[in-house]
Amino acid sequence: MDIRQYQPVTWDQIPDLGLYMDQVITFIGRVYAPLYGPEVKGFLSAAMINNYVKARLVPRPAGKKYSREQIALLTMIVALKQVCSMEDIRQLLTLRDGQTVEGLYDTFCARFSQVVRALRPEDDDPDAALDFAIRAAGYRVGCTAALDRAAAP
Repeated sequence: MDIRQYQPVTWDQIPDLGLYMDQVITFIGRVYAPLYGPEVKGFLSAAMINNYVKARLVPRPAGKKYSREQIALLTMIVALKQVCSMEDIRQLLTLRDGQTVEGLYDTFCARFSQVVRALRPEDDDPDAALDFAIRAAGYRVGCTAALDRAAAP
């Protein structure tokens, strides 16, 4: 699959009936498998989810079942943790006045799609992976600077 064809799972495609932890891990693995392939298996585990709950990045599940909102937050965390610290993720996923998890998730998906569509992986360029790694490092610096500006009084 051409990664530029990837589309994140929409809000309505996230199950709203409540999923157990192992089902959440499987669901999110399927969401990112087209991008990350077999590597996605290590991107989310029960221990990680428990840590995100303890860190209050994700609310506690009700009766061991995770809601659509919690699954959306975990889906965003899995993508963001590839390049962001946990504190940065906390800032990025903090709801603003009047904002909902659904609204934040929709914004995340729209921007994620834009970025992925803009990628130009060149099959014949042996340094393409290096170029992407350097861009990721640059974007990480930009993310930190933007979060610092947003946090400044």
